Amino acid sequence: MHDNAKKYPPVLKPPGVDTNADAGANLMNDASGPSSESEGTDHQERPEIPPQVREDEYDFEFQHMDDQHAEEQPQYPAERRAPVQELQDFNFCPVAWPDVQVPGKCPGVHLAYLNTVIGNVFRKQSIQAAMDALNNQLNCMLLEGVLPEHPHPCWKHFTPAQLKELPSPKCTVPDCQGVLYDEHTDAKGKFRDSRQDRPGQNEDEDYVMTDMHDGMLWHELETNTVHEIGELGTRFLQVNVICAAIMLGPKEPNIIQINHCLEPSTRELLELKNGVKMDVYGEEELADVFTDNEALTCDMPASHKCNGTAGHSHNFHPCAFCDVDIIKINTPEGYNNSWTNKDDYHMLRQSFYSKDATPAHQEAILRDHGVRFSILNVISGWLPSKKSALDFMHCIFLGIISHLFMCVLFGGYMLSGMGGVNSPKRRFEDIINAVRWPSHVTRLPKNLGENQSLKKADEWRCLLTITPVILWWSWRDANDEIPDTEPPLPPNIVAPDFSRNCCSLYKAILFLCTGARTGQSFLAHYCLECLQLHIPLTINHQASMHTADMIKKFGPVYAWWRFAFERFNGMLECVHHNGHDGGRIELTLLWNWINRIIKVQAQDRGSMMTQIAVYQSEAAEDNVRLPLHNAKLINLRAYGSPQGVFYPILLQYCHSLWPDLHLVGDLSCNNGTPFYANKVAHALTYICKDGICYGCTMNRRTHADSFAFISQGRTCVPVQITALFVVGVLDVVPHVCAVVRRLVSDDDIPAMPWDLYASTLGIHVSYTELGPQEVVPVSWIECPLALIPVHLNVLKKDLWITVSFDHGLIFLWARNGHIHASSPFIIRIMTCTSIGISCNTFLYNAP
Repeated sequence: MHDNAKKYPPVLKPPGVDTNADAGANLMNDASGPSSESEGTDHQERPEIPPQVREDEYDFEFQHMDDQHAEEQPQYPAERRAPVQELQDFNFCPVAWPDVQVPGKCPGVHLAYLNTVIGNVFRKQSIQAAMDALNNQLNCMLLEGVLPEHPHPCWKHFTPAQLKELPSPKCTVPDCQGVLYDEHTDAKGKFRDSRQDRPGQNEDEDYVMTDMHDGMLWHELETNTVHEIGELGTRFLQVNVICAAIMLGPKEPNIIQINHCLEPSTRELLELKNGVKMDVYGEEELADVFTDNEALTCDMPASHKCNGTAGHSHNFHPCAFCDVDIIKINTPEGYNNSWTNKDDYHMLRQSFYSKDATPAHQEAILRDHGVRFSILNVISGWLPSKKSALDFMHCIFLGIISHLFMCVLFGGYMLSGMGGVNSPKRRFEDIINAVRWPSHVTRLPKNLGENQSLKKADEWRCLLTITPVILWWSWRDANDEIPDTEPPLPPNIVAPDFSRNCCSLYKAILFLCTGARTGQSFLAHYCLECLQLHIPLTINHQASMHTADMIKKFGPVYAWWRFAFERFNGMLECVHHNGHDGGRIELTLLWNWINRIIKVQAQDRGSMMTQIAVYQSEAAEDNVRLPLHNAKLINLRAYGSPQGVFYPILLQYCHSLWPDLHLVGDLSCNNGTPFYANKVAHALTYICKDGICYGCTMNRRTHADSFAFISQGRTCVPVQITALFVVGVLDVVPHVCAVVRRLVSDDDIPAMPWDLYASTLGIHVSYTELGPQEVVPVSWIECPLALIPVHLNVLKKDLWITVSFDHGLIFLWARNGHIHASSPFIIRIMTCTSIGISCNTFLYNAP
């Protein structure tokens, strides 16, 4: 240094260091006196528990067993610094950068660079002194082995097209260890590379499909799609859905009007199919974006109109997937796989013949070939029959199940009110009102015997889940058996044309209840049984015979069902408008759609949001998530009723969980690690498993969700959850467990009419008694259940009948073959691009 005053020129800060916020903070500390943090005193803050982390990432601060009193750390006075005179440097010369060059991604290195800049700018250190201090800090980190190693890059340039062909993110230059790109997962979606997918995986009977990319058509797209963004948990959110058009009612549009509404989006699809230059986040160059439409999923009338095919009541072409005519719907020939699939190329040829034909010629083509012109047919690669998905939500729930109750059970007077308080109708209402439902399940109306029409598909699904139990309760005799007779008809009523035998009808309904959970073969058995009982069937029954083919082409039905889009329709129906003629209602609805995306993005209630939560839970460890608030540390000897009941069973469970710790009781004289009652357990009010909340009896607010099915090996049993704990000892990873009591059951309970399909239907019968308390990991929890209290005349005892509400993989141990959950949706054109864009498109017909 020189003796004269020195003035330092501006100093360039190291790359990647931002000193604005931290510099201001240190400047305030300097003004108020010496800071303990700036002098190197350790100061750690307890991090908050994030909402979506693994079990071992939760910080519950379990106290150490042997540290009864923490030692006090000696306090040292802060070092006094002499006042620094402002100096000027007229002989400035550049100084070399530090010995080791590392980016500022490591927190320790980032702090070292930041202290260097702060020391030079605010503490009046020379450049040479600041660089020497930085080199000393980095050299110390290097000696301790905590300095990250970053290989020198080769700086080879890769274009987006070349990156697309690389087998991995690693650089291909010899002796270069660089990584060209990273894959990140955020809260909005997951980046997925489908180049490694093997086509035809669903040919394997043991392969479990998870999304549409497991379907056959995904690998037949002609745009060389290699990437997809949008997992199940985010695909059905409103912010990721495009409202392509709004068609005003009150009448449904015809094929010409639908073509006009589809024309703008079809033209854009044609452009995207040929490739469009777009800006991509994180890319400097414009990228070529290609799209393709994989599936058209609508209800049956909308599907026929969009594809230009004949309506579902057409005499010769009622089905869009095969050559069955209207007569075969009520004959066994329509359900024995003897039909022939539609020829898509023949349909396309006749469609374009019909485009410019005279009206008379168009009607003749429609009568003979069942097709008219559709704007979707101009898309290259579009196949109207092969790429149209059957809407399971309307076909199964709003079609077949609704037909069973409205036309057969209620319409056939199988649940009449004759008999007063002991009539089948009164029993039917009483048993439904007595069901204890999980909190996330849609409730059925209390007066279902009087108000027999349900509006929502989810209500029909819930009703079908408990149908074997409620029909047995409604029809049973004094011996708890279903009689092999017909119930009496009300006076002045003409008997229906089909058989009303309770026993025969119940056997057929069991096929339907099983088929809605397992697939097509049981649905075919149900339809054939109905034909033997002379029950008239509809086009929905015959269309359900294409269930297996749809799942093979498009993947599992929950990946493309229509529940989300029906929910969107309900949101638009709630929009307030004046309803005046000549107004622009469609503009009001579309403006509300955009505003809802900006302000709300997605509702937090409803069955569809429950499904989204289930899909999003796949990212969590064991699909288990804990409450956001911190769980309180409890004293196990004072917790529970009676007090201290949980301590011995938790000690025994933790002893088997961590045998290396040699846990002993806190009052024991044996050698080992003490299991202190007031330092090892946090009580939870609830947990989320597979996106569904489960409570416990120790908490009043979550008591309603305390029943569940748990799996132990190949056995699933119903239990009541008494308490939920997070236990931890010393420095081991905290473990989440549940104290449960099993529902008692034995061989004295007589056989039930559904026992042959009990494992598939998820029905369990037990006494109204609970077994001893036991501790199980929360990963054993499988699904919620509905509890139905009944009284058995033969045993003269009250029983609990529990029905599982897992519509996917529950009781897989007892099944042979695949499980195909039922339920799918309006127009949904899925666009899959080579750089990772997917969107949903739907049309709304305003009433």
